Amino acid sequence: MGSLDATAEQITTALADDWSDSDLVRLLAEAVHEFETIGDPVRQEMFLAEPRPTGDVAWDAALAALAVHLVRLAGFGRTPDWTRKPERYTRDFRWIGLTDDSDLKAFVFQRTPFYFKARGVMLNEANLESV
Repeated sequence: MGSLDATAEQITTALADDWSDSDLVRLLAEAVHEFETIGDPVRQEMFLAEPRPTGDVAWDAALAALAVHLVRLAGFGRTPDWTRKPERYTRDFRWIGLTDDSDLKAFVFQRTPFYFKARGVMLNEANLESV
């Protein structure tokens, strides 16, 4: 069974191997797909257990935002407490997959769910769709 912790472990390894942001986002989309295939709410909650740090605050924040996204998909009433920890927020915006001078920032900003924006991670929600 997959989990956010397994995704964090994959991200940690991928960061060490210098993967591109688009490849890393694919790991988030795969986590969404894995979560959606779990039919049991208890197992879904286990999937949402706090993941280990990845070594990159933006990806730690992205995992917290992803947990909120998954909670909304499942219709759970409350997000896990760990998603509100200070270390799950960035100090500056991180534009996943965009350069600092990209003309696409406004487009991505409009399509970033508020729970990602709140954590400083700008990511087009369409990138989270199942692969």
